[in-house]
Amino acid sequence: MPIGLITDHQKKAMVILGLIVLILAVYWQVQYFEFVNYDDQLYVTQNFKTQSGVTWESFFGAFTDLRSSNWHPLTMLSHALDWQLFGDKAGGHHWTNLIIHIFNTVFLFLLLNTMTGAIWRSAAVAALFAVHPMNVESVAWIAERKNVLSTFFWIVTMQFYTWYVRKPGWKRYWPIVISFALGLMSKPMLVTLPFVLLLMDYWPLNRIGSDGHSKLLSEDDRSARAEKAKWTFLVWEKIPLFILTTISIALTVYAANYGNTIANNNDVPLLSRISNALLSYAVYLQKLIWPTNLTVFYPLKGILMQEAIPAAVLLLVITVICCKYYKKYPYLPVGWFWYLGTLVPVIGIVQVGLQSMADRYAYVPFIGIFIMFSWAVADLGRSRLLQKVTMSLMVMVIICLSVTAQHQVGYWKNSFSLFERALRVTKDNFMAHVVIGNELVKQEKFDEAIAHFYKAININLKSSANYVAFGSLGIALSAQNKKTEAIAAFKEALSINPTYDEAFHRIGLIYFDDGRVDDAIAEYQKAILLYNDYPLYHSSLGNAYIAKGRTEDAIKEYKEVLRIQPANIYAHNNLGLLYMNSGRLEEALKHFQEAIRIQPLFANAHYRLSVIFKEKGQSNKALYHYNEAVRINPSFGEIK
Repeated sequence: MPIGLITDHQKKAMVILGLIVLILAVYWQVQYFEFVNYDDQLYVTQNFKTQSGVTWESFFGAFTDLRSSNWHPLTMLSHALDWQLFGDKAGGHHWTNLIIHIFNTVFLFLLLNTMTGAIWRSAAVAALFAVHPMNVESVAWIAERKNVLSTFFWIVTMQFYTWYVRKPGWKRYWPIVISFALGLMSKPMLVTLPFVLLLMDYWPLNRIGSDGHSKLLSEDDRSARAEKAKWTFLVWEKIPLFILTTISIALTVYAANYGNTIANNNDVPLLSRISNALLSYAVYLQKLIWPTNLTVFYPLKGILMQEAIPAAVLLLVITVICCKYYKKYPYLPVGWFWYLGTLVPVIGIVQVGLQSMADRYAYVPFIGIFIMFSWAVADLGRSRLLQKVTMSLMVMVIICLSVTAQHQVGYWKNSFSLFERALRVTKDNFMAHVVIGNELVKQEKFDEAIAHFYKAININLKSSANYVAFGSLGIALSAQNKKTEAIAAFKEALSINPTYDEAFHRIGLIYFDDGRVDDAIAEYQKAILLYNDYPLYHSSLGNAYIAKGRTEDAIKEYKEVLRIQPANIYAHNNLGLLYMNSGRLEEALKHFQEAIRIQPLFANAHYRLSVIFKEKGQSNKALYHYNEAVRINPSFGEIK
């Protein structure tokens, strides 16, 4: 059927189907990938609130949890739901990210089509968004759920806003506020959205001034009809959104200070931050056009102001050109200021962490550049010949980006692949050395791991982030039974970051192993004071109390474990043993039975139940549980 005979609805259906197939072709492999040892443990694999699933306690707890140095309760609840559905199967978590990215892409296409009436230009923007290699990090990294989820609400908010401007009124305004609030609860990067809505008021919604812009649009590029308004009204109209933005900024700063993730002036001086911001704007554009040497972590380096001058000049030139043609080509200033503005929260003026930039930060900002590019290319192709040439070029660009993106996705299959790539394409990447070292510790290649940790320490010698490397070094030394050196490493980490709770716990473990139980208890208590919701800390303290004969204190700690992690079979088993030894058989019985309900193949709990039922004179039940214990673990048959 010739294109001219296909209806708009059929065209849109074809575009949506094409976008879905394109994304699946690029990202299909993620379902076979693992969790990575970089933030995935913070959000999922070592987050016991996440692993408790979606409960009333986890629901309300998500709103007070600042452990990730962010306030994004909706994101945390989405991870909890995933754990409830997929458990430790990483493929399911990857699928969720991928499905959200598909929705984001389709909704972006529908949004632009709704606002402009343009099908193929909107499709081009969506296709570039779908497969650009810079967006791989946001989709293939489970910990970046916050990015794809918040973008979903970003686009939904804009769609509601488009619906509202056709017929302004409070009934149509409330969905904007609600979806914006949900987006902020997914990731605070949405704080710039009210400003982007002001850009949309100018173009393509044309809420300001005359109808001159619409004369520049093609027949299939009709802007949404909207009442004209003054700038002052358009700003006042968005006051509720600005209020939410202010609240979100305050919560974000509080969470970052809580987690001690804001770099101080000694780590990154203000002039260096400004220089890095200017240079990063230019480097993002470079990677937009030529997406090579992409990696998960770009180390922050000291940049002199004179090094950033060429980047500043480039940004200024582009800004002048876009502003010069703001009437003839309104999409140029709109797309450009979309890009500049939406990067402001993550460009590094307020430096959070020690990365110079990040691929994930471009997920939303690049939409502005994609709009500029797609509309400009369409305007160049006014004749039939040029239309064919530009369409062919666009198809080639999308194919090249898809192939590059698919290759980039492959690096995310596991931590080794991801961070070995980082070492290859960056210089002095201390974070890559730390993560690879941690992976080597898991493989018990301790000498190799320690070498990586020392490299990280030497690269980052004067940085406050070095506590991570010292902590990892301490873990490796502990595994080699070099206890004195390990304690020294942990104490060095604590001298840099006194709130590093894991270091206290690790020191406690060494003391406990050496028989210094009172010293171990003191260290465990320090760790719990800093992080009360980590079950392992309470379990270790409970073990220490048992060693001291403090049964009631031990019971209290194991109950804390179950408060945080109700399905912890070992806490149930330990409580059962403590109650059993105290003669409180009914309470012991409940905990052993609960352990078996959670894990039917828990041989130790079956054996203890057989002992209790035998003592209670219930021989049939005793025999059943004894046989189950022996069936699961034959060594129990040797116990007389």
